[in-house]
Amino acid sequence: MEDLPQFSSADFWRNRYLTGGHSGAGAYGRLAVYKAHIVNVVAETRKVRSVVEFGSGDGNTASLFHLRRYTGVDVSPEVLERARTRLGERKNWCWKSLAEYDADPQVHDMAMSLDVIYHLVEDEVFEDYMARLFGASRRLVLIYSSDHADDDPARAPHVRHRAYSDWVARAAPDWTLARTWKQPFPFGPGTNPRQTSFAFFRLYRKTAERKVD
Repeated sequence: MEDLPQFSSADFWRNRYLTGGHSGAGAYGRLAVYKAHIVNVVAETRKVRSVVEFGSGDGNTASLFHLRRYTGVDVSPEVLERARTRLGERKNWCWKSLAEYDADPQVHDMAMSLDVIYHLVEDEVFEDYMARLFGASRRLVLIYSSDHADDDPARAPHVRHRAYSDWVARAAPDWTLARTWKQPFPFGPGTNPRQTSFAFFRLYRKTAERKVD
């Protein structure tokens, strides 16, 4: 019996954007407004000067950010060009492919992951992503995701929930949880899946950084 090809999360998103798809319901409507609000508040109160986002997508949520310096990184050349076309005039904003970032990695005040971690189906991809995310920041890491393990075979092929906080405890011991935000639009029975989410925010800070509220 011929083996079925393994699922590739990178190919899934490249193909999605290549065929005109967008970054998902979480990047639009009230969820996008909420996410941008938290990003902007954290950036302002923590005096963040530069931000890198891994899995930046089509730029719809990013269009609501008020950031001094922003670098969006994605695996899809099509979606990067889409974001550049929409937001390319913003001073000190740029977009890079994953290969371009890895060839010349820069360290920022804050690294972000918004609605990405639970789409990293392959273990190796998840491990590499988390290491890159925490390695890209000198001060803060902001994550918006679910945080529980779920290997349900009935789930969508591009979704795999992960208890990423276990990875942080194991692989990034010099980072401390600074704050958790409760999701104001939680997904559940009877809710509209396009206007609710199982993801929520967590902010990590480098242990040596003094907390600023």
